[in-house]
Amino acid sequence: MDKITEIRIEEVFDEINDQHYYWIYYYKNEEIKIIGKSSVRPVCYKQIARYVK
Repeated sequence: MDKITEIRIEEVFDEINDQHYYWIYYYKNEEIKIIGKSSVRPVCYKQIARYVK
């Protein structure tokens, strides 16, 4: 099973190019994996699922 240790959303103000955006990425098996770049702030949710036999 993969080991995702952290999920991050960074707000970026690029004053040189006059841009405002969000970088979304995560750490998977000690490597950074970029999900994408967004012009709107992503909403974060936490959901717990329990499976019973």
